[in-house]
Amino acid sequence: MSLQASTHCPVSQRLSQLRDAMSALQLDAYIVTNNDPHSSEYSADHWLARRWITGFTGSAGDAVITPDGGGLWTDGRYYIQAEEQLQGSGLPLFKARLAETPSIPEWLAQTLPANSRVGVDGRTISYAFYQQLQTAFADKAIDIVLEHDLIGGIWHDRPVRPTTPVFNHPLQYAGQTTAQKLAQIRQYMTSDQVDDLLISTLDDVMWTLNIRGGDTPYCPISEGYLLINAQTATLFIDLQKLPEDVQSKLEAQGVSCQPYEHISDVLGKLDAGHHFRSCASHSDARLICSLPDGLTVTHQRSYVTDMKASKNDTELENMEETLRLDGIAMVKFMTWLEQQVPGGDVTELSAEQQLQHFRALAPTYLGDSFRTIAGFAEHGAKMHYAADEDSNKPVDESNFFLVDSGGQYLGGTTDITRTFSFGTLSQQQRIDYTLVLKAVIRLSQARFLKGSTGSNLDVLARGVLWQQGIDYKCGTGHGVGMCLNVHEGPQNFSQSPTEVELKPNMVITNEPGVYREGEYGVRIENIMKVVKIEQNEFGDFYGFDTITLAPIATHPLEPALLDASERQWLNDYHAKVFDALEGDLTPQERDWLQRATAAV
Repeated sequence: MSLQASTHCPVSQRLSQLRDAMSALQLDAYIVTNNDPHSSEYSADHWLARRWITGFTGSAGDAVITPDGGGLWTDGRYYIQAEEQLQGSGLPLFKARLAETPSIPEWLAQTLPANSRVGVDGRTISYAFYQQLQTAFADKAIDIVLEHDLIGGIWHDRPVRPTTPVFNHPLQYAGQTTAQKLAQIRQYMTSDQVDDLLISTLDDVMWTLNIRGGDTPYCPISEGYLLINAQTATLFIDLQKLPEDVQSKLEAQGVSCQPYEHISDVLGKLDAGHHFRSCASHSDARLICSLPDGLTVTHQRSYVTDMKASKNDTELENMEETLRLDGIAMVKFMTWLEQQVPGGDVTELSAEQQLQHFRALAPTYLGDSFRTIAGFAEHGAKMHYAADEDSNKPVDESNFFLVDSGGQYLGGTTDITRTFSFGTLSQQQRIDYTLVLKAVIRLSQARFLKGSTGSNLDVLARGVLWQQGIDYKCGTGHGVGMCLNVHEGPQNFSQSPTEVELKPNMVITNEPGVYREGEYGVRIENIMKVVKIEQNEFGDFYGFDTITLAPIATHPLEPALLDASERQWLNDYHAKVFDALEGDLTPQERDWLQRATAAV
């Protein structure tokens, strides 16, 4: 059988051709991911091998293919979607992050006999995942083969790696020069006695160098590595992506540039005895496994990840103004929805397009920060649903319409969810909507001691729903980038334990939800910043200030479920929204906003 496969051939045929390629190399299993060599959340289309081989289009998940089976692992955001899209593939769904579900390394170790061979394109798994495989396989002496890109051999019309140019991110938005950031990084390196630091996380590279790229539709990043030592800093990037003005500015800040593919050769010549550091979760296994002997190698989260997590004053000022601009777009969108839905003129796709149009009115708008989730009725229960021509539902007055969206602006990245209703709701729907708002408010009102983490506070929101026997299979919030990734670590709200402290000037989303499969979904999402509240004999206390500016629908509420403090929070928030936005709206939009933010 030929090893050439078209994008349009059935998944079963692609899997058959992959299994033929595995047999030729005597591989007992092959791991397929959507990862680029930097383990980015959103990879360029060239790297979406798991999507191509399985037909599952979700952003998270990995596949294992064996000669007679395998499976797909993904998390709770995608369980419903994955079940649907895997039909006919012969691949079962493994519900990742559930206690009863083995991880990929565990499943392979349990399933394969001793001395088996597991293949993977080593560029597409992180070194951290490679270490997990090594640990799981040790007792059975299972070999890990990193050098074969089998998908490349059968995906003949695979998209090429992107060549979109990078551009400078002006100091008026960045707040610090690249030279200043490098000086701070070198201070950390000196303190930890690190000689050579590899930064491979793409948003960390972009942030440090005050540049942005266009490798993906949603994240302004570009594939590249940054190698720093005491004297030099070198960017490894496809040089055709590097305009002269960007390269000149980098060189003026002390950064030289080399072709992307030279990184392996340069690392191979590092001096024996040097202390080399990288981030194991964002450095590809094949690159790290090729490091020369004699280095002292450590793997820790990049210094830059923590540096950029707490926004500097300029970044935070720009993010707040960006959220105001985004709020104006949202009000225009909400006004449009209220006018158009009763006439039957709105679909999931047309709503998505209209919202993008309103955002594009801002001069600093670059594009969406992720694919809009516009889910009417049962589609809203799929946490990461994306409408297409086949699934596109009309939006009417019979059910909830959940819209989760965001924009990339020069001044920041936005992420907001609102759930709309234009008709009569059931009592259960009103209760679910009100419980979600109560969860949002409870977390928004939190005061917490310095040193607290997102996992300490997650239960404040989730607990409101737990009291009613309801849960949601995802985290409650995530950090947000500065004209960068919409999901930015290290801070988050989650049940998973973390040691990352919440610190002033961090920004983080607050987005609990209720998802009733086959019926509807409810989610409300704001971005908050961490602020200092007070210092007393018990310590330093922090809290949150909500910086998203857009109305929260009050029509679906069951008012009796809100206590006085919750009503006050909602009314105060709506007064803040009206004051911030009303001066930039048409008279009609202003009248709508006044009604939407009326006190409850």
